[in-house]
Amino acid sequence: MFELNSETKIAELDAENPAMIRVLKSTGMYSEGDNTDRTIDELCMGFGLNPMIILNMLARVQGERPPDIDISELNELNLAQIVEHIESEHHAFLRETLPVAVELVGRVAGKNGTGDDRLSELRELFTGLADELENHMLHEEEALFPMCRDMAADDGTIKPTRCGDTVGGPIACMENDHIAAKQTLARLGELTDNFAVPESADNTYREMIECLTNIVQNTVIHIYKEDHLLFPRALETQAALREGS
Repeated sequence: MFELNSETKIAELDAENPAMIRVLKSTGMYSEGDNTDRTIDELCMGFGLNPMIILNMLARVQGERPPDIDISELNELNLAQIVEHIESEHHAFLRETLPVAVELVGRVAGKNGTGDDRLSELRELFTGLADELENHMLHEEEALFPMCRDMAADDGTIKPTRCGDTVGGPIACMENDHIAAKQTLARLGELTDNFAVPESADNTYREMIECLTNIVQNTVIHIYKEDHLLFPRALETQAALREGS
C-alpha cells in the first residue's frame, strides 16, 4: 500500500495520483523533466522548507480521483481561450445563480428551520461557500487569468500582479480553494440527502434543490477544467517560456 512520507520519491507520487504531481509543480519546487528519484525530504531540503508543509498539501489530494468528465474538446484552446471559456461558462453562471440560491436557502431555512438543525447548517454552509466562490473568482480574475492572457500573447511576458509574476503562487491558492470547496459540496449533499426533494416539499424548497443541484454540477466541472486543463497548461507554458528566454 502506498504510504506518503518524507522518503516518498517524486516518481511514486506520479504513479499514485497525478494530482499530487500537479500540486508539487504549483509550488515551483518541481518542473517537468526534473529528477524524479529525489525524495520529498531531499526536494524540500534544497529549498530550505519543512517537508511537513508539502506533505500536508499532498495528503489533501492523495485520495482524490477525478470524476468522469470529458474536456477533450477544449484541448486545442490556448491559455487565453481557456480563460475566456471558464469565465463565460462558469464565472458568469455563478455570479448569476449564487445570489438566487442564497436567497432561496435563507427562505427555506427561515420557514422550516425550527427544529431542523440540518437546514440551519445548510444556510450557514452555503452562505459561506457563496462568499468563498466569489473571492476565488476575483482572485483568479485579478491575478491568474491576466498572467495566462499575457503568456498567450505574442511576447509571452507576464506583467506583475498583486501575486507577483509567476503562476505557481496563484495556482497553489486556487488548488487549496478547490479542495475546500469540494469538501463543502459533499457536505451540502449530506445535508439534503443527496439533493432529494421530499414529497411534502413546497415550491420554494423544490426551487432551492434545483438551484443547488445546478450549482454543484457546474462547480464540479469548473474545478475539473481548472485542475486538469488550465493549471497544468499554465505551468507548462510558463516553463517553456522560461526555457526559451
